[in-house]
Amino acid sequence: MLAEHYETVGFGLFVLAFITPSLPAAFFLRQWLRARANPASSSATGKALLLCAILGALAYTAIFSWGSLVEPDWPELNCETATGPFSPPLRLLHLSDLHLQQESPAREKWMLRQVAALKPDLIVITGDIHQMENFDVPSLAKVLSQIHAPLGVFGCVGFDNVRILREAAPHLRMLENEMVTLRHEGKTIALAGLNKAGSRERIYEAMKGADYRIVLHHTPDLAAEAANHGADLYLCGHTHGGQVRLPLWGAIITLAETGKRFEAGRYQIGGTTIYTSRGLGLEPKPAPQVRFLCRPEICLFTIGD
Repeated sequence: MLAEHYETVGFGLFVLAFITPSLPAAFFLRQWLRARANPASSSATGKALLLCAILGALAYTAIFSWGSLVEPDWPELNCETATGPFSPPLRLLHLSDLHLQQESPAREKWMLRQVAALKPDLIVITGDIHQMENFDVPSLAKVLSQIHAPLGVFGCVGFDNVRILREAAPHLRMLENEMVTLRHEGKTIALAGLNKAGSRERIYEAMKGADYRIVLHHTPDLAAEAANHGADLYLCGHTHGGQVRLPLWGAIITLAETGKRFEAGRYQIGGTTIYTSRGLGLEPKPAPQVRFLCRPEICLFTIGD
């Protein structure tokens, strides 16, 4: 039942958490209104009311400042390992939900420094590469031109304009229900980018002979399907990890058909490793430009035996 209505439950918990700092002030306001006939009692209750109001205001200020000014530009590098046939291991950098804007925020500059320092063998970007309204080719090229890897840079489509991306970054190959074969240390890698629409069976069939099979899709919605077809690694984003998370509950909303099942981080279905990135950017306005308990991320996979 909770799984089916997780958004309703999540929003209810969010409202409860949101109003909690104001509850002491509301309690003492009620007491103060009752005690106004007694000056001595009213004065003591009034002081408690003022103190609670100040503390509540400080709590709200701290939370909103953290969510809007600190956490959105406090990204982290997550490092994961997976079993694979490569020796030395394959270093794969997973980027997602960059939501590139015309003006590059600090997190994008941090990401480019990480790409240069990590020197991955392969880079994949699982959709929402640019902000939906950003069709400014020079600003996109400024960032994407600095993302390179020896085996290439590949992406799958989220809410992206593929024509604009091809103009801004000719080296970025967008896979739309398409598979490419790569070679690393004598082993073959089948790398597929899947769309929700269209036939995918031929792609799964073509991947079977490879030594290692990687599936890219913007959302977690095809994770179980890819696992059933023998994928070794399924990489996605879209959920932003909820962007706002609650302690002990996690994402309030994921906008994914799978709900909270693959909301953020690493999961396993049989021999398939699934990783849902929290993404680097923020949902476009008018969505709140905040993150709370949900730092931006990029993920480096080291895949070897």
